[in-house]
Amino acid sequence: MKTPPEPAADELDLSQLFFKLRRRWPLFAGALLLAGALAWVYLQLTPPVYGLRATLLLGDQATGSKRAQELLQILEVHDKGLKMEDEIGLITSGATVRQAVRRLPYAVAYFREPASWLNRLRPLLKREQPADAMPFRVLPNLAVPQLADVKIYVSPAGPGRYRLQATAPRGHLTDLPTGQPVRETWNVRLDTTLTAGDTLRHPLLQLAVLPVAGVPWEAGAGRYFFTLRDVDGAAGSYADGLAVRPIDHDSRIVELRLKNSVPSQGQAFLDTLMAVYIAADLRAKNQTGRKSLAFLDEEIAKLARTRQQAAGALSAFRATRGVVDVQAQSSSEIGRLADLEAARARAATTRRYCESLLAYLQANRGGGQMASPSSAGIDDGVLNSLILQLNELNSRRAALSVNGSDANPLLVVTDERIRSTKEALIQTLTNMSRTAGIGLRDLDTQLARVRGQISRMPENERQLASLKGESDFNEKNYNFLVEKRNEAALALATNTTDKRVVDRTQRTSLGPDSPNPKLVGLIALLAGLLLPAGLVLLLDKANQTVQGQNDLARMTNIPVLGVVAHGTPTDVKDLAHRSKGPIAESFRSIRVNLQYLTAGPDKKVLGVTSTVPGEGKTFCAVNLATELAHSGRRVILVETDLRRPTVAAYFPLAPGSLHGLASYLNEDSTLDECRHPSGVPGLDLITCGPIPARPTQLLESPRMAALMRQLRAEYDYVVLDTPPVGFVAEYFVLVQHLDATVYVVRHNYTDRDLVGRINELYQDEKIRQVYLLINDVRFAGSYEHRHQRHAYAYYK
Repeated sequence: MKTPPEPAADELDLSQLFFKLRRRWPLFAGALLLAGALAWVYLQLTPPVYGLRATLLLGDQATGSKRAQELLQILEVHDKGLKMEDEIGLITSGATVRQAVRRLPYAVAYFREPASWLNRLRPLLKREQPADAMPFRVLPNLAVPQLADVKIYVSPAGPGRYRLQATAPRGHLTDLPTGQPVRETWNVRLDTTLTAGDTLRHPLLQLAVLPVAGVPWEAGAGRYFFTLRDVDGAAGSYADGLAVRPIDHDSRIVELRLKNSVPSQGQAFLDTLMAVYIAADLRAKNQTGRKSLAFLDEEIAKLARTRQQAAGALSAFRATRGVVDVQAQSSSEIGRLADLEAARARAATTRRYCESLLAYLQANRGGGQMASPSSAGIDDGVLNSLILQLNELNSRRAALSVNGSDANPLLVVTDERIRSTKEALIQTLTNMSRTAGIGLRDLDTQLARVRGQISRMPENERQLASLKGESDFNEKNYNFLVEKRNEAALALATNTTDKRVVDRTQRTSLGPDSPNPKLVGLIALLAGLLLPAGLVLLLDKANQTVQGQNDLARMTNIPVLGVVAHGTPTDVKDLAHRSKGPIAESFRSIRVNLQYLTAGPDKKVLGVTSTVPGEGKTFCAVNLATELAHSGRRVILVETDLRRPTVAAYFPLAPGSLHGLASYLNEDSTLDECRHPSGVPGLDLITCGPIPARPTQLLESPRMAALMRQLRAEYDYVVLDTPPVGFVAEYFVLVQHLDATVYVVRHNYTDRDLVGRINELYQDEKIRQVYLLINDVRFAGSYEHRHQRHAYAYYK
């Protein structure tokens, strides 16, 4: 019989996959029911989370002259893509979030336990929902430590009275405004009543409970409770759901999104967060203006004293010398001297300013704000831009270092920009100081020449001109600084931030963003289908037993004699009267195939074997011998498995019979004493008899060979129930007497690796004709034999 060709892999795999999944439909039904139940429980237990959205314009913070901006780009200290990330980092920083939380009633979080049967399963399951509209309001005393993160249940205890209950194995007293823990406490027990408006003074709590007008206690609404939380806990709950991103790659508008269980609280937080961020930006900008005002006020105070002294000296000279005016030439020279001295003073001021700022920078003192050079009368665009840039970077670094570590990428980049800006500022200040020094030397030369000319004037006129020039110089400088101070004060008073709110906080949808019932249902449906499908495929992949003829065809070239259907215990035992049924028809087909394959006068001895016990070797031998007898042949079934004899259990033999093959080979019985009628016409039996101590030696004896020759002569077929191939050597002793071997493998029982043993013997030609027989095939559960399941109804 030829080995059937293997079907196309793709077609077989696809149809076989659906067959395997379809026959496991109870598993899918159970998985879908379980997934649906879990999805429903999840929807009941998960508090709804709402999405909130707001937009904020960051503005353009580029300041200074165009030349300064170009210089910063050349020095690679101006990063266009970093500023947006820095601002987002500032918005989401812990310091900004905590400042926003401190402006809100953060200390109390309200919850409600709905009157649901799920809450009866506590602590395994518990349904809790954050609440907004509560029939009471709690006012904790923030000046003293409070019991934080412990559920405190509130229930009415009569008109105007409340009952507070709390139970916890562990708690901790915390300073709520700072988040600092004070001490731990164990076995928390609280059960007290409180009048509305009165303050509860307890070692663990100090608070008051007030009723909320218009929100009554609802019967059957469930239980209400609250927890006290510190500022860090409240800030963390908001920060976990906060996300900030630009609406577009090139846009300076950022979108703030927040997920929160109480929409009103989330809306208040987002609006407050934007207000805190804008106010912080304005404070940082005003800080530079206040520094400039302080510098100008200090300089004006010094110059006012000098101005007063100069005016007093001039008045005293005129009074003592009686000099009121000077000649035109003297006035001209003195005026020129005053101009030169004013120019020298400005140059000296510039040099001192540059040297002072250089000393400040070279000493590597960072983090402070520096006064604008315009406040010192220095009008240089590059210097002004660099100082403004350094002040801005120092402010940003201070904000980033509040809660960040030194390894923060934004902090590292900001430090690099500060270093580069300092280097550019030092280079600019060095050049300006050198230029001012050259100008001072030139002015000193001119002043020496003018003073020489004035020295030749009359003494009174010279002294008067000198005092008047000094007085005019001080007056001019004083007026200049007062003007600059007024300009700085006006700039500070009218200073505004370039950041503003575009859209205030709104909900992204009418309903909650999560949990989404449709999405949860879809996930439950997919899980209910995919998980059992994966389990079925995993178990099928792990199953290494023989599943049918196709498995055998891939492992060996030994032809398959046929398949035996699975049957009931009655079908297995009823041999004599069985004429219909799947087992009878299976062996009838096998008998026809066997007679065709073993046609010939010399092919009378058939051996039936297997690899391991439990594969149905004896069952197949008995049924094969029975079917051969039903076909009108004289058949004898010889039980040569002398270690585990089971043939007698299939036939109604006389009890207490001790005659069998073992006693015959030991010469304790004759052949006629060992031969028993089976009850099936044409079928005789030789059972094992007494179990011998040395079965191999008995089967190797000459008496066994003589017995086989005699049985060949007397019967049409001799069927030997041989020992298994995989455990003992008796089969290889008996193989010399066999004309053909039927090797039994059991469907969904025999390991595929065991088939390799008989295949090796077949390839090495150590055994003669061998045929495979697949036993105990459940047609309804086998893809390969699925079409034969209809035979059950026909056989019945």
